[in-house]
This record gives sequence, structure tokens and C-alpha cells, in this order.
Amino acid sequence: MARAELDINERINIAVAVGGYLRAVDRFEMASQSMNKACSELRLLINGRSRFVVQAEHRHFLVTSDSDGNFDVEQIESL
Repeated sequence: MARAELDINERINIAVAVGGYLRAVDRFEMASQSMNKACSELRLLINGRSRFVVQAEHRHFLVTSDSDGNFDVEQIESL
């Protein structure tokens, strides 16, 4: 059974923890929306089965896609 009252320190600690949780939820939602948008853009640009290397962010990546719109992007060390 829960206690009827919390002392001031417990209430403050809970409020701080809830605030951290809510900020994390907001960041997660923004990152999720950004990821979904990036995936949709890639699917529009990559047509069918493909396999190619792209340079982005000063690194090289192997991009592989299938005819169902699925794709994989993996970093490669050298060409």
C-alpha cells in the first residue's frame, strides 16, 4: 500500500525525474520523426535493387536496397 504523504525532498526528486522523462520523450519523438522522414526520402530516391557506395559526413557507406523498398546503410573503412 502506498504512503499517504511524501516529504518535500521526495516530491522535488520525483518532479525532477518526471521533467527529465518528459524531455527525453520529446527528444525521442523528434528523432523518430527525423528518422522516418530520412527513410522515406531514401526510399523515394533509391529505385529497386541497388548496391552502391556513397560518401557522406566524411565517411564511406555501402548502400544496398531490394525491390520491396528495404535498404541497409553500412559504414565501410576503405574502397
